[in-house]
Amino acid sequence: MVSRILLLISFAFVLDSCKKEDPPLFTIPVQNVIFSVDPTMQPPFTYYIPVNSVMTNAMNLIDAFGIDTSEIKSIRPGKARLVALFGQGDLDFIDAVSVRLCPIGTNKENCGQEVFYRDPVPFNTGLDLDLVPSNVNDVRNFVIPDRINIQVKLERLRNFPQNTFDIRLDMEFEVRN
Repeated sequence: MVSRILLLISFAFVLDSCKKEDPPLFTIPVQNVIFSVDPTMQPPFTYYIPVNSVMTNAMNLIDAFGIDTSEIKSIRPGKARLVALFGQGDLDFIDAVSVRLCPIGTNKENCGQEVFYRDPVPFNTGLDLDLVPSNVNDVRNFVIPDRINIQVKLERLRNFPQNTFDIRLDMEFEVRN
């Protein structure tokens, strides 16, 4: 009987120590990042697509929430999605993709920090694709400045894109304290 009580008490301590992480204070959306693909892109090559000088609006959001940047513990990748625009093509040609944040003035291949990826991309993806956040603890140095460079890396292609079309990238970053 005593052993059962001790077991229950120790189990309660274990459960108490396994608390879930608090939800983010708020998210910083970086949306409508548009880039193009065309049928000259061919497997097995890797393509690095830079999208330069993208507005983050992070400081305005931080100010609007009344938070001092010293109170922020981390900014992490939250969620991201690719959407093929205007029905001119689909994303089935992609086998692996990642998104990197790069400082302004940097466009080198694999610059900055990977923040989202999908490897492998499911077959029959269609017009939109949810990306997975990378296991990164803090990207505040990339997100807080007014502008960043974004690099979409088409790591592996299954096929040629059907034609030339635009893809929209929407991302959210979680602000935590």
